[in-house]
Amino acid sequence: MDEYGIHPSLELRRLFARQAIPSQGQSIERAQVVFVGLDANYSAQLLDYPDFFERILEYHQDGVAFWKKHGVHHPFLLAEYPLSRDRGGVPYHRRFSQMGLSPEFAEQVSFVELLNVPTTGRTMESVFWDLFDPGYAQRLVDLLTDGSRRLVVLSGSVHRTLSAAARRTALRVPQLDLPRVGSEQRIGESRIVQWRHFSSAISQRELVGMGDEIRAFGDAV
Repeated sequence: MDEYGIHPSLELRRLFARQAIPSQGQSIERAQVVFVGLDANYSAQLLDYPDFFERILEYHQDGVAFWKKHGVHHPFLLAEYPLSRDRGGVPYHRRFSQMGLSPEFAEQVSFVELLNVPTTGRTMESVFWDLFDPGYAQRLVDLLTDGSRRLVVLSGSVHRTLSAAARRTALRVPQLDLPRVGSEQRIGESRIVQWRHFSSAISQRELVGMGDEIRAFGDAV
């Protein structure tokens, strides 16, 4: 099993470093729906499959074009994915796809992370905090809470980590009253919601309801 840390691919790391706020899919500034995660994690074993790893790089170069071209929002869902489909980020993205969002939503959806570097391995809290960049996290939080019209989706673990970061570092986070799954807080025209993590046990009915909520939010423009 990979040891948790920065991903060894220099190409992937350069793609993250060239963005002030690394995002997957649409840029965070243009997206209407933003999913916030802890980190973008890829097995180092994928480097043993260079043809497939090119799809990872293609996705990070232009996630909108990737979704439109391949018909899936993430390379983990491609038929040629070479590793186990029961671990890593595959269950997360498989459940995300069950919301039923078509490639027409590629222009609206962004994935961002609390870490601004790609990682590999199972998360270790001590290493996570070594990699955590408070300056980057502040830029991210300021943008997500600037009151612009967007739907910001947090899991419970992301909400707890933001609270921990505010205690451990100089990060300033607005008070978010999100005590349970389904909680929502508004800041200006922003809706910040806590949804169940896509790697958790989650029913098809709940996933469809999430998809319907995203579509309704987009249609309300």
